[in-house]
Amino acid sequence: MAFKQILSTLMGIVFIVFAAMQYNDPDAAIWIATYLVAAIFSFLVSFNRINQAILLVAFVAYAVGAVFFWPAKWEGIAIGGGDIKNIEEAREFLGLVLTSITMLTFALFSRSRARLHPKKPIYQQGKWAN
Repeated sequence: MAFKQILSTLMGIVFIVFAAMQYNDPDAAIWIATYLVAAIFSFLVSFNRINQAILLVAFVAYAVGAVFFWPAKWEGIAIGGGDIKNIEEAREFLGLVLTSITMLTFALFSRSRARLHPKKPIYQQGKWAN
């Protein structure tokens, strides 16, 4: 297995775990979907079935989301270190930063065109009887 396949499979599993950890969050549906999309993209990278442009768009979307979720006051990510709203926003910010860096890395590793179909047909075209 190539490094890209190992990394993308590993990150796909990490994003599935991140999605599973969101089950008790008040806005769980948004974060589960966010991480599951990242997991799907990671597995598609592993099989070279996603276009580089899609990964770049995902990178921009996750990076914009990270900027949006920058906490009003950085108080760390540990509970008990400050206001829970700032801590939750810091965690969401870091998750989106990790996701955006991952999508950028995959975009740089990927070829510009994904092979959606085999290069050669898997069947032989025969001559018609007519």
